[in-house]
Amino acid sequence: MADRAKALELLCQRVLSTREQIGDAWAHNADPETGKWNTVPTGDWVDGHWIDMLRMTGELLDRPELIEEAFRRTETIRYKLELDDMFRGHRFAYSAARLYKATGDKNMRTLALAAAWALRSSANKGNGAMPVGSQCQVLGAVEFADDVAKGALSRNTICVDNVHPPLILDWWAWKETGDETFLVGAERMHKVLEEHFIREDGSTIENIMFDWETGNLIAELPTLLGYADDSCWTRGQAWAIAGSFWAYEHTRNTHYLKVAKKLFDYWWDRVGAEVPKWDFNDPNPDAPLDTSSSAIVCSALARLAVLDPQPEEVKPFTDRLDPMLDNLCKHLTPIDGNDERPVGMLLNGCMNGRKKVAERNETIWGDFYLMEALYCLEKKGLAS
Repeated sequence: MADRAKALELLCQRVLSTREQIGDAWAHNADPETGKWNTVPTGDWVDGHWIDMLRMTGELLDRPELIEEAFRRTETIRYKLELDDMFRGHRFAYSAARLYKATGDKNMRTLALAAAWALRSSANKGNGAMPVGSQCQVLGAVEFADDVAKGALSRNTICVDNVHPPLILDWWAWKETGDETFLVGAERMHKVLEEHFIREDGSTIENIMFDWETGNLIAELPTLLGYADDSCWTRGQAWAIAGSFWAYEHTRNTHYLKVAKKLFDYWWDRVGAEVPKWDFNDPNPDAPLDTSSSAIVCSALARLAVLDPQPEEVKPFTDRLDPMLDNLCKHLTPIDGNDERPVGMLLNGCMNGRKKVAERNETIWGDFYLMEALYCLEKKGLAS
């Protein structure tokens, strides 16, 4: 078994070295040879991830100045509250909601709830699915320039991702307020996943367009992040697995475990506990891996592993956590005694293998989800 405490310590050290390097910028992906970060000026879709890494590290190392920085950075992204962007879920669940739970700051609670309501108001009027949005903050890192990608940025487009980034704020807001608007909204999005995105073999489709007013199906979109239109983009599969586990965790409805099983079986049958390729169907034996995808799944499994008491029905899933973490931590620097790179780099992440953008790099979200998984196991839970 990987030394979890040592891995968590290495990730904390990586937060410190990242903070020293980037200053007020936002880390996105790093050169795997040097550890130098490529930054994005506004935080792109991963601003909340970095904020929570600061909070977790500040708590673990007793460095209150890191928590203070997490608060400051949250204030700098407040304006994104009204952006028509699915990533408001990640953004404010990982920043404002967790800062509130960790510190009791009521202003952060108000901000998180305001974001939850704003995001919920953008749901598809016909089928309830949560759309990508016309102002989705991912362009700064990926530099999509083709007409297909531009057309995908709308309230008509639903992604396989959308059972995770938007819905984690729904689940938090439902538990925080008891308002079933959030519960029903999350359940409707998950129903769209089940009915339209999951293929017979358990793989997933990446993007589908539905009319925002009626919910009527328009068309499947060509892949933006996968190997081919009929392939299975690995990180999309990870979001679907993790989103289904979140749905079960919050409702204890075993239907969501059945959905997760179909999705996870597809994953496990192909790579087991190993780190998968960026797309399950890329035929190149030297295709980039994507550690961030494994980290996303490990984080969701860690949340189930610390449930007390742990339901018997989750054990077939949580029994797979240790071997997945073992394989994931093999990609954490230092790889060997001669490795002079910054410690705590989770290597072999892939932002976009199709466009060859940061296809073999350290990624801030990969670091985050591994850190979140280890923090969750260490603390027997998360702040939210």
